Amino acid sequence: MNSLNKALLRATAITQEADVAVLLIASSCIAQEVIDAPANISFATDFSHYANRQGGACLLLASANFVQARQYICYATLNNMAWGENTKIAEIVSTSLQYSDLKSADICTLEVSACAQHSLREKEQLGLLQAYRSPQKMQTVISCQKSVLGENGALSQLMALVHSVLSLYQRYRPAVADWTAPTGQLLALWQDSPFYFLAKAASVFSATGAKVRSNALSLLDAQQYTHLIVNAYEDGLVHPNGFNACSVNRLFILSANNIDSLIQKLDLLTVPVTFNALSCALYEAYKLKKQCYTLVLIADSEAQLESEKILALKGIRQAFTNNCTWTTPKGSCFFSQPNRDAKVAFLFPGIGASYLGMGQMIFQMFPDIYPQICKLSKDIGASLKDTHLNPRTLCALNSAELNALELKFRHDLANIAECGVGYACVFTAVFELVFKLKADNACGYSMGEVSMFAALGCWQNPGDMSERLAHSDTFNHQLSHELYSVRKYWELIDTEEHKAKEIWETYAIKGTFKQVNAALKDTERVYITIINTSNNLLIAGYPEHCLALCQRLGVRAIALNIGNALHCAPAYLEYNNMLALYAMPVRPRIHTKMLSSSCYLPIPQHQQAIAVSIAKCLCDPVDFPRLINTLAKDKVRVYIEMGAGRSLSGWTDKILKGQLDSAHVSVPINVKGMDQSLSLLRALAKLLSFGVEINIECFFSGSLIK
Repeated sequence: MNSLNKALLRATAITQEADVAVLLIASSCIAQEVIDAPANISFATDFSHYANRQGGACLLLASANFVQARQYICYATLNNMAWGENTKIAEIVSTSLQYSDLKSADICTLEVSACAQHSLREKEQLGLLQAYRSPQKMQTVISCQKSVLGENGALSQLMALVHSVLSLYQRYRPAVADWTAPTGQLLALWQDSPFYFLAKAASVFSATGAKVRSNALSLLDAQQYTHLIVNAYEDGLVHPNGFNACSVNRLFILSANNIDSLIQKLDLLTVPVTFNALSCALYEAYKLKKQCYTLVLIADSEAQLESEKILALKGIRQAFTNNCTWTTPKGSCFFSQPNRDAKVAFLFPGIGASYLGMGQMIFQMFPDIYPQICKLSKDIGASLKDTHLNPRTLCALNSAELNALELKFRHDLANIAECGVGYACVFTAVFELVFKLKADNACGYSMGEVSMFAALGCWQNPGDMSERLAHSDTFNHQLSHELYSVRKYWELIDTEEHKAKEIWETYAIKGTFKQVNAALKDTERVYITIINTSNNLLIAGYPEHCLALCQRLGVRAIALNIGNALHCAPAYLEYNNMLALYAMPVRPRIHTKMLSSSCYLPIPQHQQAIAVSIAKCLCDPVDFPRLINTLAKDKVRVYIEMGAGRSLSGWTDKILKGQLDSAHVSVPINVKGMDQSLSLLRALAKLLSFGVEINIECFFSGSLIK
């Protein structure tokens, strides 16, 4: 058969008499060799051509009763299919949507045909833009498997269905990676639609009580048009997907009781069958007998594995001789002084670490955490600031536009605080639920203290914090945006000139607290807000006064574009409001000992004690070295930065350098600009080599299809 429409009709007839039907389509033509095409689709203004690739696809269809009776896995359900002449696209789409009682904006993803032939692609765009016109904007993401696999006729149609089904099952929205913009003559129509594009795939969340998620397929060929709607099978369960086990980057773990034995194993390391098989075989051997020293290599190919091996053969003996750590730029790691009994601390970064694109892959990597995270809020997508972190656009954003959006986000204290707390819960769930690693101790940097209480499960309903922050006058107006508390504290005249003037900025500078404090003048509106290390701190306040102070000190001031007035005297005007904001019912005592940055002592898990600790933390300056040194005195040797960025890890290394009687390890788990999977693998390599017990089974087992 030469179309998916005919195949589905035949399959429907078969399943009325048999239990299942199989759809199988393969490309039979020999594709001519072409230059790889960009990951784009024909709707784009700069489209040139698709690649041609051979292949095949197979889909198993069965009735709902058959699947439910046998408790088989259901990936999605076919809702309805409408078809007709390709001159009546708008009418066919309307019929399909009406049959399902759906509005155009109810479609989560629209998989388009985007034919290379000009007349067909114009026909499809005009029909869809007419049928999907909606007052609701940026509701339906456009997807097209041809941007990845190229044009293959009927095979492209079946792959489009597979693509749509998998995105429903794995709960993500696809991207068109090299998308630029719609053709100019149709731009106005696109702007009057619910459509948008993503540069990178992102998770999709269902709000409590929302309709079942639906995707649609727009299938066009030279003869007819078909509109097919597919529904998600919402069971609220974990949907294993083998994402990590199929990752390009792999872990290769070797362990031995002495350095000579370890080097001998490394020297004999070869790829016996396949690259992935070697990774799995080494892991199985590691599980059976964990020995004193552990070497972890990271590689994405046999060639890179050989390169890492050569570096390791030279480096690990030197590391053992010099009692130091060996690492490579890729992230391979060896600790010559492991510590299997070391205490573990989670470090929760401040709100300024959040960035556009954060967390895009995390739910595909770890579907196990999805049910728990969704319980945190009635609308978890809103709490995790999905529309802020994953901008929805019709035209691709350039670097300047993305930077402007990120800057605007960083100035929105309520939103960035809610986002930081939400992703602290996400990353902590990965370590506690998937990796089975609980922290002995924890502390928060600035608003990271709020994240700590939420992520570790201290509050009965941490999701309530989202609504409180969203409606908080303290964080929306008093200490950010209009900065009413600052204006009141400084007794600024309430004129239009003062309202329009930028009165607050935060700067990172070099210098000790003693040096900077001595240089401050009583008449200057400048505050030392955070001490990062012994010679690195943050100042904040009136920009002109801050820059004048730096000029007197002879140091460079790096503006952080953070217009939030925390950790200073004006914040104390909101102290009582903060007490009320953070007073929430608590759960029974948790295992982790939580350290306050307001008194540098463990915090009793009581409602009032937590509220006081947070309020004082957000009003008083933060002394991060004091926090880390307090943890170190409690025998903590493993520090995991439980959020975005790697600042806390770097500062921890500087603070503890030369101070401890044994080795320590500090690891970031989400580094801006680095692939999330690789970022985590690098962290795991360090932890495993240091001797931390951690469950990494998901990186060696699992598959896309169950």
